[in-house]
Amino acid sequence: TCPISTIDSIKQDVGARGRACIIISTNTQRLPVIYFPKLDSVYRLIQCLKRFLCFIRQHDTLVVDHSKAGLHKVMKELDLNETASGNQVYKKIAVDFQDVYDVTLSGLSKVTNFLRGSVVGKPVSRPGAQTSKTAVFDPTPPEHLCHRPAEGDFELYDLRKPLDKAAPVARDEMFTRALWETHFDSEGRVLREKELQDRIFGGGCQPDLRQEVWPFLLNVYPWNSTLEQRAAIMEERKREYEVLKNQWKSITPTQLKRFSLYRDREALVEKDVLRTDRALDFYKGENNEHVDDLYEMLMTYCQHNFDLGYVQGMSDLLSPLYLLFKDKLMAFWAFVGYMDMVEDHFFLDQQRTQGKLADLSSLVYYCDSELYNHLEKEDSSNFFFCFRWLLINFKREFRNEDILELWEVIWTCPYNTDYTLFVATAILLQERAPIIQQKMCFADILRYINDLSQRIDLQEVLGNTESLFHNIRSQPDIPFNIRNNILRIADTPLSSLGSQHNTERTIVENTPETELSLDLETPRDPASLLVENVSNMSIDQP
Repeated sequence: TCPISTIDSIKQDVGARGRACIIISTNTQRLPVIYFPKLDSVYRLIQCLKRFLCFIRQHDTLVVDHSKAGLHKVMKELDLNETASGNQVYKKIAVDFQDVYDVTLSGLSKVTNFLRGSVVGKPVSRPGAQTSKTAVFDPTPPEHLCHRPAEGDFELYDLRKPLDKAAPVARDEMFTRALWETHFDSEGRVLREKELQDRIFGGGCQPDLRQEVWPFLLNVYPWNSTLEQRAAIMEERKREYEVLKNQWKSITPTQLKRFSLYRDREALVEKDVLRTDRALDFYKGENNEHVDDLYEMLMTYCQHNFDLGYVQGMSDLLSPLYLLFKDKLMAFWAFVGYMDMVEDHFFLDQQRTQGKLADLSSLVYYCDSELYNHLEKEDSSNFFFCFRWLLINFKREFRNEDILELWEVIWTCPYNTDYTLFVATAILLQERAPIIQQKMCFADILRYINDLSQRIDLQEVLGNTESLFHNIRSQPDIPFNIRNNILRIADTPLSSLGSQHNTERTIVENTPETELSLDLETPRDPASLLVENVSNMSIDQP
């Protein structure tokens, strides 16, 4: 055995009797040849290894770039930070996953049996209850192959054409004040909240109504609260905010000398608020009081969520909320509600965001094999160029007035899925032509994606996204990962999926009645999943 961190190259070849094989070379030796009964198993293994190693393709050999310069370049060009020194998320992404390396290749060393001729035995089981939060490892073969029930020890795939493009779903009229006022009882409770959220998902919310609707969407107020109860909630929230604010404002200079964590967070917040949305009139100019308010709210959030504190990117989520409410108290608690939804985007291990990138890879591959194959060829199938999209929910990609509508659509999505994945896929499919036709390399793709900022048509994206979702879901041969981990069909009765508020909205539903049998195991660590993927290989001595 050897740590994966010592791998220098992987050569793909065809061995005796036409069997696919790979030859792994480290900095000290060449390992025994590993044979595979199926070609797609080679791709599955390499896709797993790409989670940790940066490869440069040289003919039929993948050479490892141990400097990881590619990832550092991505993080720099995403403009999430000026320097890595203060960004703990950046540091965490950039480190070696040494323990996972060791466990994974140790698993390879245990493979000793090669099944000759027909393959028989117990089907490989895969965790059916995994969500994108934990499913960092669920690689999809790079040829456009579609999952069908396993036969023997290996999952088999059928060739299929790329997904046909469906017509965009027409957007509904905006949710108006007249409709809003029909959703209250005599004491001020919101009635028919599901219908209300469906209307917002279908057409967005009238801009001057968001100040009243968003506190419910962001859990500042319970949907069933009365007017009197909401007034009491805000009084309590006001007292709590003052307590939290006074905690950090009362730190003495003597305490500060011995409180490095506080100093680091304060420096990071101070740096970020000075460059957040400064082109907007609301934040423009020197000594802007609204910029000072952003600083105050973010420092107060550090006290509210001391374990997480402040991570770069959070100011991008708070700024539109404060611009909308123009009230520190409401903006702060709306931000708290938003962070409760997405705080795992900012966890140090970055497992949620990496999992979402892996799921995005699966969706793009399933929908457009030509685009995926181009990205694979240019060593871009890790989708790092979409990292900023998923980290801060597209905040920098759309104009301010558009990002508010996109966010409320994401929050009110009636489907049991992470809708941001379909938004990202729809944008990439819209932009596929120049990426492929101009034969963009990784640096070109990254530059092109960043240049889309503020130039994406939101209504086109929303129409294409909903169309894409229903188009994928209507397919009879949805791959396991997409079906169970992304669409999460296994967790949701079919009758509960879909927005029924407007019969004019055409929704394609053609899912087979027969469900795949599931192995509902406790989600396992990434290393064990990778070992499982290669558990049926054989090693022949060279």
